Amino acid sequence: MAETRRRGDGGQGSGIGGQGSGAAKPGTRHPSPRRPVAGRVELSEEEAHSTAVRLLNRDGVPYLVAGAFALGHYTGIWRHTKDLDLFLQPTDVPVALDALATAGFRTMVLDAHWLAKATWREWVVDLIFGFGDWRALIDRTWLERGKLASAYGMPVRVISPEDLIWTKAYVAHRERFDGADIAHVILATGADLDWRHLLWRFGPDWELLLHYLLLFAFIYPTEARTRARTGARTERACVPPWLWDELLGRFEASLSQVPDGATGDEPVCRGTLLDRFSYVADVEEWGYWDERTRWAIRHGFTPRDIVRNRREAARMVAEGQVRPGEIA
Repeated sequence: MAETRRRGDGGQGSGIGGQGSGAAKPGTRHPSPRRPVAGRVELSEEEAHSTAVRLLNRDGVPYLVAGAFALGHYTGIWRHTKDLDLFLQPTDVPVALDALATAGFRTMVLDAHWLAKATWREWVVDLIFGFGDWRALIDRTWLERGKLASAYGMPVRVISPEDLIWTKAYVAHRERFDGADIAHVILATGADLDWRHLLWRFGPDWELLLHYLLLFAFIYPTEARTRARTGARTERACVPPWLWDELLGRFEASLSQVPDGATGDEPVCRGTLLDRFSYVADVEEWGYWDERTRWAIRHGFTPRDIVRNRREAARMVAEGQVRPGEIA
């Protein structure tokens, strides 16, 4: 199915693989203008990750700690992982890669629109500068909303709970689903969340926010509602009543409206925003518009980027490469 039927190709990509970025092409080592450290000493997981944090702090590279560390920071649920997830603006990724490569890390740009990696043997630092589905790029707003914390004995900023929820909302893959993480973050922080900011973040995808709130209400029926205890003040619900009213009102009104971005001759599939593997047939065979294309164009990429990504996904599924726990 041609991706150019409804929208133009757009400009050159805005990710770190874009024109003039100075970054390596996807799938190649990142070149460093400085001489890398000779030899590679053995480092533990904590040593490798703390070294990465120290190097970025030393060079003044702004970043946020996300992933398992952020989840543990907000919920107290700590998981063992070989990966350290750091969120950066696209323009800061080449500087970060250079700092890490010079110290002996192996660095690579995997996807020009969202992901680079630095590895020390089996230990991994993910440098994330956008959404894998092209939905958004990391910008200064993310950094400004980060929360001060300490990691490996050093000062860091942790991704805000609102942005953590937003990023995890689009991780609904056949091999990974972050709904439980979202529920736990809401349970731990919901009474103090900036819900208006989160609603703004979801934008036209507000139904996805409603979906996770309904899931939260199913998991924690008491905490999803305002309640009063005998002889005590009324407790604040994790989800404020105004938000339920707003989202349910939107949903009721939407039942008689044409969905955003849809036309009569080409229905929209937004499932590709959640999982690039599970909705290939919808677009390639059944005539649905791949909603990722709209966001790719907005961020300076082209419909061809989406086509390549989708066909790679189809090949991986056909070859049996997509299994639970193996690909995120």
